[in-house]
Amino acid sequence: MQPTSSPSQNQAPADLNSQLEALAARVNELLEKGDRPAAREACEAMFALNGAYNQAHMLMARVMMPGDNYAAILSRLHRHLKPVGYAEIGVATGASMALAEADTHCVGIDPCPRVTATIAARARLYPVTSDDFFARYKLFEELGAERLDLAFIDGLHLFEQALRDFINLEKYSHPGTVVMIHDCYPPTELSAARDRVMAYWAGDVWRMIPLLVKYRPDLNVGVIPSLPSGLGMVTGLDASSTVLEERFEEIVAEFMALEYHELETRRDELLPPLSNDWDTICERLPG
Repeated sequence: MQPTSSPSQNQAPADLNSQLEALAARVNELLEKGDRPAAREACEAMFALNGAYNQAHMLMARVMMPGDNYAAILSRLHRHLKPVGYAEIGVATGASMALAEADTHCVGIDPCPRVTATIAARARLYPVTSDDFFARYKLFEELGAERLDLAFIDGLHLFEQALRDFINLEKYSHPGTVVMIHDCYPPTELSAARDRVMAYWAGDVWRMIPLLVKYRPDLNVGVIPSLPSGLGMVTGLDASSTVLEERFEEIVAEFMALEYHELETRRDELLPPLSNDWDTICERLPG
């Protein structure tokens, strides 16, 4: 288990900070050399000194998630799939929506968008919660297209909200739709906390993956270990499925009881790994 201890009361802050900074520099050196086991050990040493040291958690993410980051993968998905319709929940600055190509019809949903990126696609932004959007609007009408080929869930960092978002998006899916879910591979316990305690934070969206594996075995579900916090990929969707909606309360209660320490000991079982390699990812994509 990742330590969550506080700095020793007997250690001077300046001395502690210098030790942490030296260890962080050591991790970066080891990663440059490709020595991930030693880099992990150095991260563990940082946790022992200060379990809430933000940089230690970010560096552990780098140790555990080599390869392309999530934005690079999303960009390649847009170029490969050339989606007619694309929906994004959690727009923020618009950086991920800006990856869509000019001909793509996009809907972006975010109650507090802070868009600074240039979006070339045919995009419409809705400053409402995702629950409000799906209660008030019909997605195809707002897209201006009758196909949802790609969706990206990156809203609240709570798994029950991600589950509602998935349920609502699947109603508009077809067998070739691809749904990507951000924050599914938290590297440490604090990064997976439901309440944010430091800048680097994934929340408990990871619970979505074992949930889908258990209750929707008809889906193809995998997790790409991509920085900063993993990317879930779901294919084989079925717009007629009602299992998740009908059993929502039961499912949420069951997976709220799933503790992070189980993820530490059963990570590959609970989060079926999908190699961060484009050829491997392509094999999961609809033809």
